[in-house]
Amino acid sequence: MPVPMPSAVVLIVCKTVLLPADQHDANSKWTGYENRTWAIENSMMQCRRLEVPLYDQSEAMGAAAQPFNQQRCQRASLMLGVEWDQAHKSSSYRFWRVACPVPIVDTRTGEVIAWKMPECGHRDTVICEVDSAI
Repeated sequence: MPVPMPSAVVLIVCKTVLLPADQHDANSKWTGYENRTWAIENSMMQCRRLEVPLYDQSEAMGAAAQPFNQQRCQRASLMLGVEWDQAHKSSSYRFWRVACPVPIVDTRTGEVIAWKMPECGHRDTVICEVDSAI
């Protein structure tokens, strides 16, 4: 029997630095716009991996459960990334990437036997603190 996909996503957030204000950004003091770029140290981005459990609010209110799948994960994860940035404006970290659980498949039967939460990835360009609190 296949194992259902866990309702969680992995957000990768990376450190940024403010660039000096330039001529065509004269309104930033009124709009709150920040000209940021990724912080690079020793040719590597400095990132953190955050596992975010999800829940279905409609299911909690009594609606029939909808299975969590790849499409739902991707849709939810992109919205979570934007929400994370909005909730952490005072932090120097910004949302970079997202990852959904990866199936572990029995090669003989083709059935999903377990799920693995993705690692930070991009080991050649990213130094990642795993499951950090910001």
